[in-house]
Amino acid sequence: MKNNIYYIIAGEPSGDLHGRSLIKEIKKLDSSAKFLGLGGPLMQEVGLETNVDFKRLSVMGFFEVLKDIRFFLKLKKNIIQSIIKSKPNKIILIDYPGFNLSIAKSLKSILDVPIIYYISPQVWAWKKNRVFKIKKYIDKLIVVFPFEVPWFKKYGLDVKFFGHPLIDQFRAIEKSDKHKRPDTVALFPGSRYQEIKKHLPLLNLVAKKLKQRRPNLRFIMNISPGQSVEEIQSQLIPDISVVQKNSSDIFMSCSAAVVTSGTATLECAITETPFVVIYKASFFSWLIAKFLLSVPFICIVNLLANKEIVPELIQSDANAINISKKILNIIENPKQMKNDLLQVKNSLGDGFSYYKTAKYIIEYD
Repeated sequence: MKNNIYYIIAGEPSGDLHGRSLIKEIKKLDSSAKFLGLGGPLMQEVGLETNVDFKRLSVMGFFEVLKDIRFFLKLKKNIIQSIIKSKPNKIILIDYPGFNLSIAKSLKSILDVPIIYYISPQVWAWKKNRVFKIKKYIDKLIVVFPFEVPWFKKYGLDVKFFGHPLIDQFRAIEKSDKHKRPDTVALFPGSRYQEIKKHLPLLNLVAKKLKQRRPNLRFIMNISPGQSVEEIQSQLIPDISVVQKNSSDIFMSCSAAVVTSGTATLECAITETPFVVIYKASFFSWLIAKFLLSVPFICIVNLLANKEIVPELIQSDANAINISKKILNIIENPKQMKNDLLQVKNSLGDGFSYYKTAKYIIEYD
């Protein structure tokens, strides 16, 4: 039997997570499926064939990318050559917009292969001009937030929404607070190297301050695959336990969280875990980002709610005193935020988005 080849490109841990589940669903529906491309350990576990060092891909910030530009230019060239050689039936791009849109542009002029973008670039937040690149180089766009459908349709794009994939991952979790411990605070420093470098000392100070105010508190720091538990634990106070677990297990067992802006903030909403969002970047990266941002909030949960339901502490505001105060307030008064988070959760679909997305990709010609 001839294989149907799906070439998938995901360059970040969150994309690796979604890519794994998408591959599993495609396999259930297409027994001849073969997967090539770019992805991390989770995608490789379920059959993705790749020879790229995934750890080098998770670079954030404008100047940080420039420092490694030769690597990315060489990577792009190798991927295009690999796609031409393998002759895939479909190309699936997952998030990672700077790189993936560049790949799509190069491929569109030399190959007649459907290019499907899953988890679209957040052009409604910044770099709005990218919407015209998407329209020109992408055949089908699959979004994960309900408000994205009317936004992209304004520009004449063919766009689909099947729900948010995180709802799928949490669907089987018992919807109960009985496992939540009122004395536990979760700490999420981020998944990229630069994020961890910026946030680790800060979260260490936060834990110290909270421990002074509430000696009974315990702290769990969850880090992404590929990071060393021992190395990070050695940089923290003994009251912080460093683990490498599913985010759902952590959020379902804690009463509050301090979370770096990103996918984990949405996981808080889905598990109805009150939290504070933080973010620190290099000065110049933040200056440029601030200039380009076209949304009132950096946290997707606040954007979905269309108001600030979660405190956002950014750059200099993200200090140990401010974060500690917000967390103590959340621990003492969680009800309103939990109600708001439930409303956000209910807007994100029925929990079968991976299956619906896989079916759509397979059937699309």
